[in-house]
Amino acid sequence: MSISERIFEYNTVVDLMQARARNTPDRLAVNVAGRPVSCAQLAELAEQCAGGLAALGVVKGDRVASMLFNSIEQIVVWFAAARIGAIWVPLNVGLLGDDLAYTLTDAAPKVLVCDTEAAAKIAAVKAQVQAKGQGQVSARYFIVGEVVPEGFAPFSALLSTAVLAPVALARKDPAVIVYTGGTTGMPKGVVLPHFAWIAAAYRYVDAFDIRPDDCHYSVLPLFHVAGSMIGFLGPYLAGIPSHFDRWFSVSNFWERARETGATIIDPIGTMVTLLCQAPANESDRDHRVRVSLAVLSQVPQQIANHYPLRFGVDLVNVYSLSESGGTLIVHNKADSPKIQSNGKPWGWCELRIGADDDHSLPPNQIGEILLRPTLPDTFMIGYYNNPERTLECFRNLWLHTGDLGYVDEEGYLFFTGRHAHWLRCRGENVSAYEVEDIMSRYPNIREVVVVGVPAPLGEEDIKAFIIAETSVKLDPADIIMWCKEHMANFKLPRYIVFCDEFPRSTTKREVERHKLKAMTDVQVWDAEHALSGRGYRSSSGPSAGRKS
Repeated sequence: MSISERIFEYNTVVDLMQARARNTPDRLAVNVAGRPVSCAQLAELAEQCAGGLAALGVVKGDRVASMLFNSIEQIVVWFAAARIGAIWVPLNVGLLGDDLAYTLTDAAPKVLVCDTEAAAKIAAVKAQVQAKGQGQVSARYFIVGEVVPEGFAPFSALLSTAVLAPVALARKDPAVIVYTGGTTGMPKGVVLPHFAWIAAAYRYVDAFDIRPDDCHYSVLPLFHVAGSMIGFLGPYLAGIPSHFDRWFSVSNFWERARETGATIIDPIGTMVTLLCQAPANESDRDHRVRVSLAVLSQVPQQIANHYPLRFGVDLVNVYSLSESGGTLIVHNKADSPKIQSNGKPWGWCELRIGADDDHSLPPNQIGEILLRPTLPDTFMIGYYNNPERTLECFRNLWLHTGDLGYVDEEGYLFFTGRHAHWLRCRGENVSAYEVEDIMSRYPNIREVVVVGVPAPLGEEDIKAFIIAETSVKLDPADIIMWCKEHMANFKLPRYIVFCDEFPRSTTKREVERHKLKAMTDVQVWDAEHALSGRGYRSSSGPSAGRKS
């Protein structure tokens, strides 16, 4: 049966929530950080939160934001917003300063729910956000935690027992705005419709070949589509239990997998490298895990080869992006004959490797990965507040991913890298433009260009090439400490190189980034070593969480 002929039981996440509460009320919906909730309890909490949102004047189409580490409240806010037709905006907990102010200004949520860690960051940018004419952003702030700072209300105050009337929802209605990096501007809000989430959950069932006794253990953040779709919504639709920790821990990972009885796990990127670098243990295969999510292109090849052998797990390798409806739009099966590939679309979309003019390239030639949905309402609706960028992204009726790869004769995709403006750092997609834009505001920096270089654990570290104003000597340590106040930790450069000029093309005079990456005869300043005692990257990237 083709995807277009398939019967889908649900159209919206509200349909799914209500069906689970009605049909399997006592089944575990999810356990987050040791707090289990049943399907009925989750629906009840979401209904109460929806009542509180409605009492504050939130209506269909309004935005409701959250800035939380993994918690039950994260899911409750999402489902509550959906219940009244509002749009959930999950914010990366690593955001601060200019990053956070821009995102809040753009999304303009009527309500924001945060935890203690985020409250100070939000308070620090309130004035900046209000100054941009978005005063409604500061209308209501709620905090999950025992300490309630001035200007915030406790999350419990958002819960109401009021009975809500049904809200008409269609599969095409916007459900979530996911902010992702921009190559020609600041972060872009990817607006995903309700059915995109449902489709991703069905893809989870297919990709992992779900069995009745399966159990998922996730260390992914719920503010990312990977965590919310693969870690939670997929298992929720499949009817299997899902367990989340607040963050990732190398030392406790396999013990937690054993405790939860997990058969499916989802460490990605540097998490996999860190697990493989941990001392070998006789209990390495003492678990029930049968399959692991894999993003093999993000880790060194020897790690990709070693991981399944050491821990005795099969792999589901994937290629995905928020714009294509989130996770698993292209995926490999655990029994694939080409496990190192990213897999196939399996009918969920059309896949093309495009030349510069978007014409299709033959097998085994590298070009841009282009995608097109085969089902309505499964890709993004567009970029929030950015119709021009939406049209550019969908030019020639293909979604332009900005990623590079090739397809072999049998239709398997092999991801090979990103366009020059995209970096993959500490489990996050980072736009070179965003880092350059913020760093260029530092006094006496005339021009800055950043590139990605291989990181010891996999993925990339950021190297910044700087041209200072004439006769000015800049201190790289001061630059980095300034950057810590204006951008998320995962965007911070590790290396700084001062230059007199950049290599440029002879025609357009564009900076030739590939030549900067290849430079070896330059003096490089390494923040990882120079600032080890000054709190440089004192906390891990948001996707990896704590690694002790």
